[in-house]
Amino acid sequence: MAKDQSDEELRARVFISCGQNKSSEEPLLAAGIKDKLTALGFDPYVAVGEQSLRGLKENLFEQLNKSEYFVFIDFKRERLDHLDLHRGSLFSHQELAVASFLEIDVLALQEQGVKQNDGILGFVQGNAIPFWDRPKLPDLVAEQVQDRIESGAWDPRWRNELILTREPNYYSDATPVQLGKLGRFFHVGVHNRHRRKTAMNCCAYLEKLTSLDSGVESPLKTVEFKWEGYMLPNAHIHALTVRKFDAFWIQHDQPNELKFNSFCDASYFLPRIVGLGRYELTYSVIADNFPTARRSFILTLHSKLDETSLTTMPRD
Repeated sequence: MAKDQSDEELRARVFISCGQNKSSEEPLLAAGIKDKLTALGFDPYVAVGEQSLRGLKENLFEQLNKSEYFVFIDFKRERLDHLDLHRGSLFSHQELAVASFLEIDVLALQEQGVKQNDGILGFVQGNAIPFWDRPKLPDLVAEQVQDRIESGAWDPRWRNELILTREPNYYSDATPVQLGKLGRFFHVGVHNRHRRKTAMNCCAYLEKLTSLDSGVESPLKTVEFKWEGYMLPNAHIHALTVRKFDAFWIQHDQPNELKFNSFCDASYFLPRIVGLGRYELTYSVIADNFPTARRSFILTLHSKLDETSLTTMPRD
C-alpha cells in the first residue's frame, strides 16, 4: 500500500444517529458512544437535529455522504394507540433511510418496547439488537463494533474517498514521441482509500490557477488531464492503490515554460503560466462512484529545472 500524505491519521468515519432529547440522558449516552468508537480507532460524528434545510444539506447530509459506517440507536418515543408499544425516533429513522440509500453499512440497536421492524427498519433488514439498560448502551455498542472488527466486517483503517497526494519522487523524465525532446513530468497521485471498491472512470482537472506573487487568478477552461502512461482521459483506480496524472511538464531546454498534457484539440483550452514565481494550482478528480476529490498545490517555477517544485498546500 502506498504511503499516504493526507495530513491526518486514516480513520473510518462513523455516523452516530442517536436521540438528542435534552431532558433525558440521551445526549450523554451519544457522547459516551462517540468516546468508545474513538478509542476503537474510528472517527465518529454525533448527529444533532438541524432546524433548517441549509443545515441539513451542509451538515447532516454531507456527513452522511462521507461516512463509512452508520450506528442507528432507536430510543423509545410516544406510546402507540391501543398497543403496549412505542414508536421509535422519527429523526433517526429518516437518517437511516438516507444511509440505506447511500449503501452505508449499518449497526442498528433498538430499545426494548419500540415496535419492531417499524418504518424504514423493516425494509432494510437491519436486524436491530435490542437493549433495555440505557447506562450500559455505550459498552454494548463498543462490544458489537469490536465483534465486527474481529470478524473483518468493520475496519477502522480506511475511508470511502479519493485523496490527492504529492510525494518528492512523483516526477519522471521522458521524451514525448511527438516532440522528440526530453521533458520532466510532475505528477499528482490519486489515492483510493477504500478497502475494496475500485474508483471508476476517474478524470482529472485543473480547477484554479492563481499567481501568489500578483494575486491574479487565470481564467481556465474545463479540460481533462492525462494520466501517467495512459492514453485515455478516464482511468480506474483499484482499492488501496495510487494512480498518478500529469500535473504539468517542462522541457529540459526550456525550464521557464510549463506545458500541460490534456485532451483537447484547441490551444486556447490549455492553461497558461507566464513568468517565474509562485503559483497556487487546485486540481480535482471526479469518479462515477466516489465524491469529488480536490486539493491545492504550490508551484515554485524557477529558471533552473532542478529547483522547480510542486508541493502540497497545507489544509486550513
